[in-house]
Amino acid sequence: MADEEKVTLKKVIKSVEVEKYPIQDLIENCEALTGYKKEVASGALFNCNEKEITKEKFREEIEEFLKREVK
Repeated sequence: MADEEKVTLKKVIKSVEVEKYPIQDLIENCEALTGYKKEVASGALFNCNEKEITKEKFREEIEEFLKREVK
């Protein structure tokens, strides 16, 4: 019985897809999503070649950008 539950749970987890959003929409809603202004998001995603990314990736890119050393 326990083995059947584990198999079912694994199938459910695999079928969940992370939703991607257009970069411009994420930038427009940056303050609500991350607490940072649009300018920070624009700088963080300046060289981004993707058209859509996840919210988690968006937050990671901003955090990485803010931790970079200024030259």
